[in-house]
Amino acid sequence: MIAAGIRPHREAIFMVGYVTVQGLSELLRDIKKREKNTEMNVERALDIAISFVCFAILGVLYWYPDSVWAKEPIYLGLGIVIVICLILAVRDGRVAQGHTRNENTDDPSMSGLITELVLLSEEDTELMAWNLYGKTAALIGRAGKGSEADIDLSSGPYASMVDKEHAVLNYSAGDWYVEDLGSKNGLSVKKGEDGKIYRLSADSLCKLEKGDCLYVGMNRLLLR
Repeated sequence: MIAAGIRPHREAIFMVGYVTVQGLSELLRDIKKREKNTEMNVERALDIAISFVCFAILGVLYWYPDSVWAKEPIYLGLGIVIVICLILAVRDGRVAQGHTRNENTDDPSMSGLITELVLLSEEDTELMAWNLYGKTAALIGRAGKGSEADIDLSSGPYASMVDKEHAVLNYSAGDWYVEDLGSKNGLSVKKGEDGKIYRLSADSLCKLEKGDCLYVGMNRLLLR
């Protein structure tokens, strides 16, 4: 009789333990898929894991109440641990989401911020590129005596159509603007939103957006 009673007891404990381990493994895999493996996410996973273990122990105590002495303090202690761990898990999850939002906001590639200027060939391949991230101004032209162009098109396919100081890019209040400096062959902007080309008059400003294309003479500069 004693052996018969012990066997289902052990089988029940084994089943509870197995279900707990399986559930915990699935939970950890889900967390790893959804979130990056940061310190905050690891702490959250540990909090949830401890809660799972406590629930498993409570399950054993519920099914076999006569096998443990002083059940009330154990119930109370496990309940307190579960509540604390769940509160910490929720807090860690919110902090991790806040970090993710901040990273996406700070990442230029996740916003509409223009970070690069690319010289295109006639086949739309990249010939040269200039980084604009962190800059507030950039002179477009041809480097030489008396000119220090930031966007130097002297080695471009249509360098002869570019003035030494052809145009200037200025960054203000979160946006880039371009201005024609009275160039001989002019400056045009092809807007990415409608595909239309607009010729700029000298000393006039034009607000730029990612996907726009500058026509400096016959040279095409893509903003991305």
